[in-house]
Amino acid sequence: MVPGRSGGSGKLAPVDYISVPDSGGFVLIDLPDAPQAAGVVRWARKILKDGAAGLARSMTYSFAALELQVSGASAGISADAKVRDESVAAFANNLPGALGDRSVLLDAAKGVAEADLAPLRASDTRDPRYFDPDVAGMLADEGVLASAAWAHGPLAGARVTIDGAGEPELRLARAAIAVGATVVALGNHHLADGFDEAALSTLAGSTDDATDAPPGEVVDDGLHVEAEVALVGAKSNSVDHRRMEQIVAAVVVPYGRLAVTTRALAVAARADRRVLPDFVTVAGPLVAAWPAESSDTDSLRDEARSRVVSVLDGLPGGDDGLVLEACVAAEAYLSTRRDELPFGRPI
Repeated sequence: MVPGRSGGSGKLAPVDYISVPDSGGFVLIDLPDAPQAAGVVRWARKILKDGAAGLARSMTYSFAALELQVSGASAGISADAKVRDESVAAFANNLPGALGDRSVLLDAAKGVAEADLAPLRASDTRDPRYFDPDVAGMLADEGVLASAAWAHGPLAGARVTIDGAGEPELRLARAAIAVGATVVALGNHHLADGFDEAALSTLAGSTDDATDAPPGEVVDDGLHVEAEVALVGAKSNSVDHRRMEQIVAAVVVPYGRLAVTTRALAVAARADRRVLPDFVTVAGPLVAAWPAESSDTDSLRDEARSRVVSVLDGLPGGDDGLVLEACVAAEAYLSTRRDELPFGRPI
């Protein structure tokens, strides 16, 4: 283990903070001396800097896991809904001036659309395919499912639960079914025999109207359903220690950043439940950011799987747990580039 390190996304060392004029916005750069930084920008009535710092640190560890010399970053725009459009536009227009000669590349996240960031794309060095939602979604699912297969074994016939029933979860469910998994729960919707395309389509379009009610049984929590693999990440801190106690699956694979709390990891360790590192499992789309010129969609898909699995294969699999081991591995790479590591891990 690396001495002097600490976990907990709420206890991170300060990162470089940049205010963006006239927008209510800010940018956090995790490693201020890095040649380039990348992350997400979110809008809400109030974006907390602690949460943004956690996302920036998670991005740093993703880049380090893939041995990319890029710092994590995270941005927020705090503004009332009445002035949301004006605030987001001001952020996109004024960000370059606020950054000066620093290179920070941002993706649209909660409350922000890709079209809102059009003024920033002319100077963005990433491949256009990185911004294609179909490609990004496919690579995200490939990384998550490759991670799940690494931990569980082939997913054909495996019972899988998914922590949520929104559009990303429905897409992930379709990808899981395509490799032979049986998706038995989405959010709080449970089908003992598994969802098929008809059931997924009904769930996607369901309302309170009894004529198009969601399929299957409504349960307290789909993660309580009997399964071998639980895919989690409907929101940050989605799985706390209490929820982890109730998960049935022996393998927990995040599809969202910062999905599992530190206390939940301790519960999982006592239950001999394997939790995979989210900053590795969600890293699939990063292979499309700066790909080889000869790459195509199929090669990107293969690379997303192989890069994620390669990181997991490199972990010792000892008593410290996979999340901590992945942190140590990322820090080992960072140590080859920096004299001092950032304080605080993305857990």
